[in-house]
Amino acid sequence: MKILLSCILTASLFSQSECDGVRYTDEIFSQVDITSNILYGGNYNPNIWGTPAWVDLYLDIYEPAGDDVEERPLVFFLYGGSFVAGSKTSPDIVELSTRYAKMGYVASAINYRLTTGLIWSANEENAYMAAAKGIHDLKSAIRWFRMNDELYNEYHIDTDRIYVGGVSAGGIVAVNAAYLDLDSEIPNHLVEFIEENGGLEGNSGNEGYDSHFHGVINLCGAVGDYNWIVAGDVPVVSVHGTDDTIVPYGDGLITLFGLNMQVYGSFVINETMLSLGNSSDLYTFEGYDHNPFNESNANMDITVEFTRDFMVDVVCTVDEGIMGDLNDDGTLNVQDIIIMVNIILGVEEYNEAADLSGDSIINVLDVIQLMNLILGN
Repeated sequence: MKILLSCILTASLFSQSECDGVRYTDEIFSQVDITSNILYGGNYNPNIWGTPAWVDLYLDIYEPAGDDVEERPLVFFLYGGSFVAGSKTSPDIVELSTRYAKMGYVASAINYRLTTGLIWSANEENAYMAAAKGIHDLKSAIRWFRMNDELYNEYHIDTDRIYVGGVSAGGIVAVNAAYLDLDSEIPNHLVEFIEENGGLEGNSGNEGYDSHFHGVINLCGAVGDYNWIVAGDVPVVSVHGTDDTIVPYGDGLITLFGLNMQVYGSFVINETMLSLGNSSDLYTFEGYDHNPFNESNANMDITVEFTRDFMVDVVCTVDEGIMGDLNDDGTLNVQDIIIMVNIILGVEEYNEAADLSGDSIINVLDVIQLMNLILGN
């Protein structure tokens, strides 16, 4: 997801009837239709005795009742629970999903694999594996929606407007899914697990479909390394308490179960994003501990309204394309170079996005420009 902002073409605003200052801002739908326990994938996960056992993965879908918009943004909400507990029916996840659906989104709450072994074997390797399993399952769920959209279009989502949110451990999954996106960034003690389990994409199902997404709602989460965040990364809106004793607000340690693992919380994420020119915002609950939005209805209202105001600007302005992104995967890489060379050789059809020089001719100069963009020159 490392997208160079300088390559973005003109942005298109959605129709006035959709982005009218009411939808995605006010809870304009009084009722929400919920479809529960849809099988979206599966994978092996160690049971309490450490023996790998197959786990089916399910999700719930929240839709605004009576809605007639054909292409709606999709937002995921992942539960917290320190990777050892939790459910897609956690009260905060249900409330967030319901309220976003009432504003016109399609919301989805997913179950992901837990790692109960962290309770008695808390170390950095197991903690990273716990997050990696969540990331793999999340990406499978995203692929499932894209598959459904292509084959059936049951839920009328816009696959160019997919966003990922999470609470606590769910926030950690969402943030790291966004910014841990290169093999070179994988921590050493996680390399073997990633290699044996489908790479960064994972193997939890629906292979062959795209898993990229376009923004993050981070509720008391953290990133493993702020250096994973680079210019052009997807927008993030964060909510966090300054006195969080579970997931640090800034630069600190997760000490749960005796872990003592270095992470970088919402304050560092926001400062890093802004320093790189990326879109980011942070609401700080001064003096609050973990998950302040669960402390009162008023705090939940603040959280929904703050994230809503950030997201409406993201949702209602979408990039039409990225010059040089010839396979439309949201990233400039060697695959785009191969396609460009094939266009020059006449193997593939002309693609306007390959004309980086703007001279209506695709040649070696465009290849050189694309290589420079990939290298960050």
